[in-house]
Amino acid sequence: MPQGHHRAPGTGIKTGGALNRILTSSESVSNLSDPDSTKKNRRELRLGDRVLVGGTKAGVVRFLGETDFAKGDWCGVELDEPLGKNDGAVAGTRYFQCMPRYGLFAPVHKVTRIGFPCTTPTKAKSSRRRSILKRSPSASSISSISSATSSISGKPSRAGLLTETSARYARKISGTTALQEALKEKQQHIEQLLAERDLERCEVAKATSHAGEVQQELTLLRKCRDQYAVEMEAKMDQLRSMVEAADRDKVELLNQLEEEKRKVEDLQFRVEEACITKGDLETQTRLEHVHIKELEQSLLFEKTKAEKLQRDLEDTRVATVSERSRIMELEREVADLQLRLRASQQKEDAVSLSQQQISSLKAQVQSQEKKISELSVDQESKQKELQSVQKDKTSLEQQLTSLREKLETAEEENRKAAKTMQGLEQIVERSTKDYQTLKEENHSREKELRAQLTQATEKSERLAFSLEQLTLDNRTLETQLEALKQQNSKYQEELSLSKEGSSSENQRIGILCKEIEELKLASHKSQHPDEHNEDHSCQQPDMKTREIVSNVESEGDTNFQKSTGALISDKDRELETLRNEIAVLRGENAMAKTLQSAVETLERDKAQLQSRVHSLEQRLMGAQASEEGDKELPPSGDAALEQLREEKEFAEGQINFLNSVIVDLQRKNEELKIKLKKLALSEFNGNDGTDGFDEGISKREKKATPRLFCDICDCFDLHDTEDCPTQAQSPDSVPHTTYHGNPAVERPYCDICEAFGHATESCNDDQTF
Repeated sequence: MPQGHHRAPGTGIKTGGALNRILTSSESVSNLSDPDSTKKNRRELRLGDRVLVGGTKAGVVRFLGETDFAKGDWCGVELDEPLGKNDGAVAGTRYFQCMPRYGLFAPVHKVTRIGFPCTTPTKAKSSRRRSILKRSPSASSISSISSATSSISGKPSRAGLLTETSARYARKISGTTALQEALKEKQQHIEQLLAERDLERCEVAKATSHAGEVQQELTLLRKCRDQYAVEMEAKMDQLRSMVEAADRDKVELLNQLEEEKRKVEDLQFRVEEACITKGDLETQTRLEHVHIKELEQSLLFEKTKAEKLQRDLEDTRVATVSERSRIMELEREVADLQLRLRASQQKEDAVSLSQQQISSLKAQVQSQEKKISELSVDQESKQKELQSVQKDKTSLEQQLTSLREKLETAEEENRKAAKTMQGLEQIVERSTKDYQTLKEENHSREKELRAQLTQATEKSERLAFSLEQLTLDNRTLETQLEALKQQNSKYQEELSLSKEGSSSENQRIGILCKEIEELKLASHKSQHPDEHNEDHSCQQPDMKTREIVSNVESEGDTNFQKSTGALISDKDRELETLRNEIAVLRGENAMAKTLQSAVETLERDKAQLQSRVHSLEQRLMGAQASEEGDKELPPSGDAALEQLREEKEFAEGQINFLNSVIVDLQRKNEELKIKLKKLALSEFNGNDGTDGFDEGISKREKKATPRLFCDICDCFDLHDTEDCPTQAQSPDSVPHTTYHGNPAVERPYCDICEAFGHATESCNDDQTF
């Protein structure tokens, strides 16, 4: 009784310890740590290995170790394309040698080695499983042992019962010890199977986490595709509205051209009338000038004649005054003589002499009176002539003033005509200069448009080529998906084999447990009938352990089936989404072709308008040549030129808008290509990329995106380590080696960012160092 009492607890403790070992081994296998994976990645990296930085940039390892610009282990990579930030030197220290913009430094844990996954672990697992199965004892040997013991125990004799029972008890004890050892081996085998199942679960978890990453990228691609489709529909609506507006403007321009033709004809008629009126005015001014000269000559002649008459009149006035004074003297003398005569009448003697004197004096007086009358008549005639001359003078002065006024008005008209002629000549010169400048600008713009058209065609060809490459990449992805499906089917076959082996082992364990229980019952019944209860109590923990193990195995099998089925369905969905995206890309390519055709139609319309403008300008030049030196052009010609400038600016604006649309399409296509390349690289390096990750990483990636952190500056949210300006090298700076630049090399220019420093092909939203 005491011995059986002490044995039962010992067996219970052993089974409890085995269960604890199973649980701890499964937890230890499932809890693979992330630092172990990073150490493994650090150990696997060697100089000269092909690696990926950030999942997109491929290159070769040129440096491994610590640096002066930041703490920790760093990896210096020489990239295949000029997407880096330096030439192997940072902050004046050289770590390796490469071309400028081909060098890039990144932490070791952010660098993944490019290579195919090894298939030897599964083979090792299967071989190890087979060796374990071979090393386990067979059920037939154990059953033979149990049958031998049962046959021995089945033939008791009543003589010498004590000795036989003691020998039988010893044999049963030895059989139970052998069975306990076989049970321990089976428990160890179960622990190994559970460990292998946990490893398989880890692999399935890695595959599911990778499928989750691919699903997230696919959702991002779907969002980008939907947004791009909405933007493209809006742009197509804008382009349609612009084409309709261009058609309306075209009709308006045709109407305006007809109106301008009529205006030009009216202007030509007005120019001809102005030429005719100008000739009439010139002949009239010439005649007026001749008449004015004749009148001036006659006026001078009349002035001289009037001056002569004035002098004669003055002379006659002087003569008349002298004659009058003489007449007055003679009258006084006559009066004196008459007084004398009257006085001397009395004296007749002296009268004779005085009469003679008186008669002579009378004769003199009569002659003087005749002269006086003649002089008065001459004076009156002279006065009449003077009055007539003054009248002629006043009339001539009036005519002269009127002619002078006419001359001044004619001169003013001539000045105005000269000013208008000068203004028209200046307008014609300006219009000719503007025409030449517009012609040169139009020619240069045509060259630019042709170059842009050639660039657009080249870009469309590039897009078609990239689409073909995307289709090829899609085919490779499909082949990779088929390979993954085949691997999954292999895993399922191995799982089914392991299930069959585990079921067979479980059956064997059950048989062995039953035989052990029967042996224990028989031995205890033969020894002491009271120990039956203790054996029954000892069987309960064994049954509990078997139930726990069976439940764990069933749950593991169901979970594994569910995870594998979900993985297969996810891969099928990814394949369908990739096919849909390829169809969408083909539709976008067709849309780009339609946009290119719309651009070509606009170019043809522009060429037609330019030809019409050129014909109108030729007509204007013909009208100017027909004037034969009279370069007169009304101000309405400037309005026509302004209209032509506005039409040209409108066409240039449409072309610039279409160019911006084409650039935007190319940028969107480049983004899609980069995302598809990332997806292809992640599919290609799916197993290597997930070697160091566990189930916790998949849970963290399902949350929000991680914050930016720089390992050089030790700061969050400012920039990534690959974008750190510490290791950046400007494209114009002189490197730390013998490289001194090449002046013949053109500076790279990006059409997307509209800035110098990098080319359009190397432009990326997530720029690195």
